[in-house]
Amino acid sequence: HEITIVCEQHDPNLPEYEKKGRVKIYRIPLPDGVGEKAKKWWIWKWWLTNLRLIKQADIIHIHDVFFWFLPFRLPYRSKKVFITFHGYEGFNPPSVRKIFWHKLAEYLTRGNICIGDFHQKWYQVKPDFVSYGAA
Repeated sequence: HEITIVCEQHDPNLPEYEKKGRVKIYRIPLPDGVGEKAKKWWIWKWWLTNLRLIKQADIIHIHDVFFWFLPFRLPYRSKKVFITFHGYEGFNPPSVRKIFWHKLAEYLTRGNICIGDFHQKWYQVKPDFVSYGAA
């Protein structure tokens, strides 16, 4: 098996690409001080220049942030895409917007793993598998 990881380059001292054993790691470089809204555009631009990674993938697993993959879902609708939902985003019940994004990700993926069983209650996501994180 080959595993390719794509993530944000949270530390500019880390290489944009490296290979550790049989795992390829691509880190998306982001400009200093880029806000959350602008970050999405930078990430989408990076994906556009690296579409071969999507084309080559047999399975795509998304860690929480489905928004990164959203523009590429329909062109690659035959891809096996799964998502893991982590954590609760706030102290109050989630907004309608957050529920919508969770439901859309559930609909556009073939399955999901929920960390904790609160996702069904708070986000109305039906878990395919529930795992409980460490406390």
